[in-house]
Amino acid sequence: MRMKNTSADKLHDLVSTVRALPQESQDLLLREIEDRVTELTTAQLRAAQRKEIKARLAMPRRHVPDDEVRDILRRYNPEL
Repeated sequence: MRMKNTSADKLHDLVSTVRALPQESQDLLLREIEDRVTELTTAQLRAAQRKEIKARLAMPRRHVPDDEVRDILRRYNPEL
């Protein structure tokens, strides 16, 4: 297998390599690739989760003053 830089070149080389394998191995690899593509293209969040994320992102940001942050951090490291 020759080394190329682009994804298209790499895919071309991989397909050539897979075609040289026995049919059973090709079928196994095809099933694996199909499963991976399905995983990568299927939404991982349920509709309710997406709705909650959108609602939280729409909320105004809260600003915490620097002094308050330092006070919290000093509880764990008094030398700050």
